[in-house]
Amino acid sequence: MGRLFTDFVGLIAMRIVSLILIGIVFVFGGYRVLSNGSSIDRAEARKVSDSYMSDLVADRVDLALDKMEPQFLQAAGGKAKVEAGLLDLFNYCGRREFRHEETGFFLGADGRRAPMRGFYYSGRTTQHPKGVCFFAVKVVPSEDGMKVVSFGPLKLVTGQLQEWAR
Repeated sequence: MGRLFTDFVGLIAMRIVSLILIGIVFVFGGYRVLSNGSSIDRAEARKVSDSYMSDLVADRVDLALDKMEPQFLQAAGGKAKVEAGLLDLFNYCGRREFRHEETGFFLGADGRRAPMRGFYYSGRTTQHPKGVCFFAVKVVPSEDGMKVVSFGPLKLVTGQLQEWAR
């Protein structure tokens, strides 16, 4: 009976120690609850997004690139490559109009997670009327304030536009 009691107490002690170790791993292993994009100041994020789009439309790509996260520029091949791609895109596209906003998370290629606000703009192109081509601007908080972490064109290929896009 004494051995059975000792084994039982030992098993409980092992489970308690295991739970404590798991807790320590979560705490020091970077586990944390990450707030989504709704935690980002909407007005500040929208201002950065609108300013970014305005710079692109005004052919001030250099100013737009300054509003982007350095990690994004580096991952996309550097400033010169991003600038060339944006100029080609805006040779095809015309004016833009804000259409929609979403909140969520951004997951970087390096595993970094950040709350994100996405802003969607509708553009009229040289080949399509407004409501066919869209631009998505994703904004995240950084050490230097809000930064654009991703930008890209979107095009409806099939199906119907959602209400916000009409």
